[in-house]
Amino acid sequence: MIKQKIYNTRAIDEASKESEIFSREVMTSVSKFLRLNYGDTSPEDIVVNDDALKYKDRVLAVYETTKGKIWIIAESDNSIEYNIITVLFPDDY
Repeated sequence: MIKQKIYNTRAIDEASKESEIFSREVMTSVSKFLRLNYGDTSPEDIVVNDDALKYKDRVLAVYETTKGKIWIIAESDNSIEYNIITVLFPDDY
């Protein structure tokens, strides 16, 4: 069994430490993402995500928080399942 690794950028970590509300928003967003709820992602990008799932290509979702938008990106390093998930601000990319 391959375990998913969830990473936060330094900016997400710092913002989470500063705000319990934001920290909860990040956890809620990750939970939604894992259930294939892409939050505030555009309808066009949702279609791209759904197609990417077939080939284990990169999936991107957008969520609105009290600190602004966050992105969650899932990647597969083995083409079997998504095992790397990164939470970041768009400016972190």
